[in-house]
Amino acid sequence: NKSAEYESIINSQKEQLNRYECRLKDIIIAYKGLAKEKAALEAAMQTFQKPLLQSTSEKTNASAKSTEKAAKKAEMVNDKQMQTLLMNIATLTEERNRIEDILKQERNQLRQEIVLKNETIQELTERVTALEKHGKFGQASATANDQVNCELNNENQLLTIRELKKMLVDERNLNEKLEMQLSDLKTQMLLMMPERMPPGTSRNVRVMNPPVLDSVQSHENSSASFKESLQGLQLEMIHLKQQYERTVADEKMRVCVAEERSKRLAEVHEERVANLEARISELSAVIGKYDLLRERDKKNIINLEETIALMKKNGEREAIASLPAHNESPMAVHGFQFETPERLEEHESEHEQLSSKLLLEANTEKKVDSFQDESNELECYKRRYDQCINENRRLREELVLSQEHVTQLKQKLNKMKLSAEQLEADFESKLSEYAIMQKREIAQHNEKISHLQISFERQVGNLQDTLQKQRERSLAVMEEKDEEIKALRTSMEILSLSTATLRQQEQNYMLHREGLSSTQAITAFGESNSTLGLGSGYDSTTEEQHLLHYVQEIARKNVEISGLRTSKNTIESTLRQTLQEKVFVEENLKDEISRLEKEIERLRSNTSQEGSNL
Repeated sequence: NKSAEYESIINSQKEQLNRYECRLKDIIIAYKGLAKEKAALEAAMQTFQKPLLQSTSEKTNASAKSTEKAAKKAEMVNDKQMQTLLMNIATLTEERNRIEDILKQERNQLRQEIVLKNETIQELTERVTALEKHGKFGQASATANDQVNCELNNENQLLTIRELKKMLVDERNLNEKLEMQLSDLKTQMLLMMPERMPPGTSRNVRVMNPPVLDSVQSHENSSASFKESLQGLQLEMIHLKQQYERTVADEKMRVCVAEERSKRLAEVHEERVANLEARISELSAVIGKYDLLRERDKKNIINLEETIALMKKNGEREAIASLPAHNESPMAVHGFQFETPERLEEHESEHEQLSSKLLLEANTEKKVDSFQDESNELECYKRRYDQCINENRRLREELVLSQEHVTQLKQKLNKMKLSAEQLEADFESKLSEYAIMQKREIAQHNEKISHLQISFERQVGNLQDTLQKQRERSLAVMEEKDEEIKALRTSMEILSLSTATLRQQEQNYMLHREGLSSTQAITAFGESNSTLGLGSGYDSTTEEQHLLHYVQEIARKNVEISGLRTSKNTIESTLRQTLQEKVFVEENLKDEISRLEKEIERLRSNTSQEGSNL
């Protein structure tokens, strides 16, 4: 089968190469025809250019000649030009007709090939459907080898169908490419074809020169396009060679896979053959025992026949021995000479009857015994045969059930593989999603931590600024209070001095009480007391106000410091909670990842165990 497939592939490739060679030949022929057309057009251009040069030279050299001769020469030249142009047009029309005929033939061939290939595809599809129906109908009764052969045939037919479909697609693509090339050629030919013009004056010829130049340019473009098409065909040839090499490599891979499958099937077949051989050996042992019993029966029958023959001979001898005794009795007794032979005959007949009866009874008894033994053995053999048939049926049913079970297991295995692949894909997608989520959460946590750090730094900076300000204020307040204390000390010193002066005044008053009047002393004492009272009251009220302000500021700052400490503690606690949540989330993600990996390993081990079990 493999060699036939390879031969068919090689033949198809050879046919394709032959087709491409034929197409290249046709393209070369067309290229030669276009070269001829190009040469004809160049000749026409030269014919158009020569009279112009001759006319210019004649105008410069011989301007004095007559106009009639110039007109005649111009008419002759125009006639020659028209003849050459008509010849070129005829060659171009011939080439065009030839190319159109070739294209029609190729189209018809391609249509016929497409029809044939469609018919072959329909036949193959019908065969495939019939084989599939036949395979479905005969699955229950067919053995494992038949199933393997049917599967191989189906695979081969599917491969051939695929190859034919590929060939058909390639042919359609080539047909489309050829139609595109034909359309390009038609457009190029239409561009190259000059318009037929009646013979006329030199003006018409001069008017006709630019289209001829255009046709030459288009012809050059067509030659360039043909070169490009040749390069494209060369590239297609290279591509086909590469494709052929790829197909050969694919076929080699398929051959390796088929060989591996054949080896596996051969191993399974060998195991089945070994089992069948063991059963056959058992059956052959049973049959050998049956043959031995038959031989023993034959030997017993032969021995019985020999004993019967001996018994017959002994009976005959006894009869012969009894004859002389009977003959002597009539000789001794006179008067009974004529009666003795009859009696002897009667005795002999009776003796023979008795002996035959005895022999028959013995033979019948022996035969009955042997027949009973043989019938018993036959019944045993029949029972064994029925048991073997029942075992074979049971084994066939078990084979069918095992094959169905194997197919079910294969289907389950395929489903499990698909489900495992889907689960792996789902797990991989989930892992990727979890990784992305983890990255996002890490980035978010980092951003939050950075924001919190920035906010903490800002708050710490603000607190430091406020503390610095409070320190500066407290220092300023302390300086103010120091100044106030100094002022109070000076005032106390002044008060002490005033008290000392008062005491001296009192002493002086007591001493000089006599010299001073009571009214003057009282007024002087009242004035001094009033002045001292006013000064001391003012100083005490200002000092109390400064102390109250300082105490209020200190209490306010203490409250602010306690509030900032509480806010700092709350922020630190929130940061710790976020860090703990981050650690908890990371641990959960790690646990989830480990669980998913264990699940994947378990599924892989299950698939491997199921494969090994199968």
